[in-house]
Amino acid sequence: MTFASESPFRRALYRALHDPLTGLANRGLLTDRLGQALARTRRRPGCVAVLFFDLDRFKVVNDSLGHAVGDDLLVEVANRLEGAMGPADTVARLGGDEFVVLAEEVDDVDDALALARRLRQAVAAPMTVPGGQQVVVTASVGIALSAPGVDFGADDGAPGGPSDPVADGPATVVLLWDADAAMYRAKDCGRDRAQLFEEGLRAGSLNRFRSEAMLRHALDHDGLRLHYQPLVDLRSGALCGAEALVRLHHPDRGLVPPAEFIPVAEETGLVVPLGAWVVAEAAAQAATWRSLQPVDAPPMTVSINLSGRQLNTAGFAVEVGAAIARSGADASHLCFEITENALLDVGGAGVATLEGLKGLGVGLAIDDFGTGHSSLTWLRRLPADFLKVDRTFVAGLGTHPGDTAIVRAVLDLGRALGLTTVAEGVETPEQLAALRDLGCDWAQGYHLARPGPAETITTLIRGDARW
Repeated sequence: MTFASESPFRRALYRALHDPLTGLANRGLLTDRLGQALARTRRRPGCVAVLFFDLDRFKVVNDSLGHAVGDDLLVEVANRLEGAMGPADTVARLGGDEFVVLAEEVDDVDDALALARRLRQAVAAPMTVPGGQQVVVTASVGIALSAPGVDFGADDGAPGGPSDPVADGPATVVLLWDADAAMYRAKDCGRDRAQLFEEGLRAGSLNRFRSEAMLRHALDHDGLRLHYQPLVDLRSGALCGAEALVRLHHPDRGLVPPAEFIPVAEETGLVVPLGAWVVAEAAAQAATWRSLQPVDAPPMTVSINLSGRQLNTAGFAVEVGAAIARSGADASHLCFEITENALLDVGGAGVATLEGLKGLGVGLAIDDFGTGHSSLTWLRRLPADFLKVDRTFVAGLGTHPGDTAIVRAVLDLGRALGLTTVAEGVETPEQLAALRDLGCDWAQGYHLARPGPAETITTLIRGDARW
């Protein structure tokens, strides 16, 4: 669109209602048009469909090819979505890689699903980027439909409790929220698919909203704690390290399980400031514990879990180096654990982060080994120091011959590559004995010790604990 013949007011109005990158409607314009569409359903049959698109693993593409190419891809996605819709429909970009399609002439669920399939196919067609390389981007789609013949366009809210930010809001908010909730279910079910909203999804969406608010409050008001689970040397029986595990302290509920806030931290990006806090605390604790050990004792290794988002955050390795310097810890006493699933989302920035971390002198571990899709590839690419056997295989030791064979193979592979092997999830004496017989180096699990505050590890150090 050209603005040469238009007044400054019209140009300013256009900018206020449209996404600057793609020219699509922004959230404000989308909400206004959705409200009008819902009002029209009171005067004619049919329903309104909202399709919430989130591009799958777009961050990997962005990090691998650069932000300029990423922007070009977003513009191409916008053009494809617009080209596949009618003039009465609205395509909007909410920011990042999130798009919303508002379709008014939808007869029923089958019609909406067919539309989602057509749009996904349009997005997934190969795109050619500068240099001639072809890139395929898929999308996860959530679908929410207004109820035919129901006064869904009113702004007096839907029935719900006083603390329900969705049900207490306008109908436009309800429909967008429901489509967003369905999109998250599509991602949970494997990505590259469409999911129709079901009533039960709203509860999950509300839980994410509340968990995010709880996590933000904890980050801002000293509500985080670190617990540590001991790592035991299976040859000597001595304490050789500890894994740092973050906990959230709620003023009314006490310690909140990680399962309630870690997934939300990943989805929202809050895992980046959360992870920075963990690194600073764990590094300082590592320095304290080293000062308590005899000079000739092997230093304890403090392990820190690293997410894919942290890996792909530019400058993360530099921040880690600064945190280590402030703490007075030795970098070699820290180890960052990366799951195979997190490695799947590693782009160019993530590889640079891994190289930067290795350059600092910290250890690197591949966690949950055997459960991902890139085990051997990353063993070759990543300069790892530790290989952690996933708890699902450890659980079958002595009872499932297949699991025992897998654990033996992983341990043999680790030894052949010169890596320290670690078994997690050791919960019985039989599992511990089997791991010792198989030659595993280290282990952790409830049979050895449960996670606890730093003072628990301090007591073990001073008591020269043996297992």
